[in-house]
Amino acid sequence: MNYIAHIHLAKHTHTSLVGNFLGDFIKGSVLDDLPLNLQHGIRLHRHIDVYTDSHPIVLALKSDFPKSIRRYAGIVLDVYFDHLLIQHWQQFSSPALEKNQLFSEFYQNLAQLDMDISPHFSRVRSGLLTHQWLADYHELSACLRAMHAIENRFSRKLQFAEQAIIYITANEHQLKQSFLHFYPDLLGHSERFVSKLER
Repeated sequence: MNYIAHIHLAKHTHTSLVGNFLGDFIKGSVLDDLPLNLQHGIRLHRHIDVYTDSHPIVLALKSDFPKSIRRYAGIVLDVYFDHLLIQHWQQFSSPALEKNQLFSEFYQNLAQLDMDISPHFSRVRSGLLTHQWLADYHELSACLRAMHAIENRFSRKLQFAEQAIIYITANEHQLKQSFLHFYPDLLGHSERFVSKLER
């Protein structure tokens, strides 16, 4: 899952918004030097990723991608699922959980975080705080921009973003229905995982 889903799942499970975000940037299994709330968030983030990658619905979606971009299917689904989550926010959120309010809380928490993790983290953090682009995922064009940014991060030249958007557009209904069946499973699984962390 991508940033928005991790933040949404953090709020849903009452874990750290920033901790769940940090799961993409903190490496290794030794987390004891971090505050407990960040540890729980990072562990939840990692568990969400493992659960998502092994879920039958997600595996089936990946196998349907054309061979030319199938190796990037996981990246594409992570990004596109953020778009679908925003599109169907009310279905998976309590009436009190307004997405722009959640994003504002996340930006505030991220601004207060005093950790020097890596140059990549610093760039992402700076971009998020300066441009506050999470809400842009309401539009499919934000998915294309995100995938282009991922392409540019790799030392070897990757090209999958344009083909991915063509595939998404042609298979929008199937992808949406699969997401709507998958995300409730992820919500429930995340709740159970956090309940075990807190024992």
